[in-house]
Amino acid sequence: MSSYVFNNDQLKDAINFSVNNTCNIQDDILRMMTNNIQLTQNGNVISATDNQEKIQIEKEQESADQQNQQNQRKIAIIENLVDTTALIIDVIWKKFSLKLNTQVISLRLFIKEVLRRSRTSWTTLETALFYLLRIKLQIAALQPESMTIESTTTINEKGDPATCGRRMFLASLIIASKYLQDCNYSNSAWSKISGLPIQDINAIERRFLNLINYNLFIKDHIFKNWSHYLRLHICPISEMK
Repeated sequence: MSSYVFNNDQLKDAINFSVNNTCNIQDDILRMMTNNIQLTQNGNVISATDNQEKIQIEKEQESADQQNQQNQRKIAIIENLVDTTALIIDVIWKKFSLKLNTQVISLRLFIKEVLRRSRTSWTTLETALFYLLRIKLQIAALQPESMTIESTTTINEKGDPATCGRRMFLASLIIASKYLQDCNYSNSAWSKISGLPIQDINAIERRFLNLINYNLFIKDHIFKNWSHYLRLHICPISEMK
């Protein structure tokens, strides 16, 4: 059996070698931690900074997708709200035949453009639609007559404006806006919004007020029920689009 004997100098050298190598290993580990650490992902080497940037991009994309979904849902709700408004008008004025000139836009486009140009709020539109229902019996009691809309801005003077759903809708919107808001458009502004002469705006407003007997107040619980009904009717359909 062999034995190895270290003298003092050899022992000191062995200890120094061990200490120095241990320090070097620790320095290497510390250097790796303090430097830009590299990670391997899908076979590609990427830095920690690159990984953070990728995460940030993914978060921004996710946020953009969510915003896009919200915008699409809003558009769907608006479109369905226009459809609902057109349906209400068609139901109330179904017995009145209108001879439309080829220059006249469709009812749906008329509603959409008036709402867009006037920047009508949801509450104002809800109120205007309720006013239309409030005059439904008065409209039903009117005698049907043939009414001609000759362009987007004129109507034959012999016809009763109450038999025209478009003009009564516009009148209800004007009246609801004035009733609910302290600051609103003048009739001259509504004339520019709708493309109708100001004389027509004044006439349809007076006619509508007579039909509704100036009864513009809506009890709180009735309006809440009406608003709830509209939202139930509109939102589920919009979510399917």
